[in-house]
Amino acid sequence: MKQLFKICCTGLLLTTLNGCMTFSGDKLAALEPITPKIIPHIEESIGDFTMHLDGGKMVTNNKAGRIINDAILENWKKSDYISSFTYVPKMEFTENAEYNLTLKGHQEGKSSIFMQVISGLTLFIIPHSIVTSYDLIYELEEVKTGKKYRTEVSEDMTSTQWLLFFPAFPFSFIGATNTYEHLSEHAYQDFVKQGAFAAKQSAEEPITNLDQ
Repeated sequence: MKQLFKICCTGLLLTTLNGCMTFSGDKLAALEPITPKIIPHIEESIGDFTMHLDGGKMVTNNKAGRIINDAILENWKKSDYISSFTYVPKMEFTENAEYNLTLKGHQEGKSSIFMQVISGLTLFIIPHSIVTSYDLIYELEEVKTGKKYRTEVSEDMTSTQWLLFFPAFPFSFIGATNTYEHLSEHAYQDFVKQGAFAAKQSAEEPITNLDQ
């Protein structure tokens, strides 16, 4: 009985100590942050966003969208691209922000259920991986003018669970961090190229006549 108890405890310990590493895909290159012209407050919402994971869903479509959106917008906030962001339910913008942002698109998680089972039975001595693909569509509206902008960004992220990755635990989320940074930077800078987040013209600033 004592021997069985030790085996069970050892198995439980190994299960809780399994390592997980994340790796960013290579669809998007790393971009250097740019200097923003304005730092607005935005309201954000989840539109027609769907999520699928082999083996079944763990969260709802809306919750999955909010998770990735929070990661993107926290990066915007960290780079001083926005001052803050407030979540509102779908299509319930209050017009109290300078910009409204809606996330659409799809998140796909692919993995082998068979390998997940084998990995679990071997206490993660045999690794298994989940490849998550993000295909994000962002729609941005400038509240004051009604101008609308749209951008699409896509990237993959691989999460691998393997017992031998446990010593690298402090670095396990580097891949996820890089993925979210690439998605957020490309989305923001594409909006800027389209004319969004432009500096407001001062009332005293003279208008140049290009016909002279």
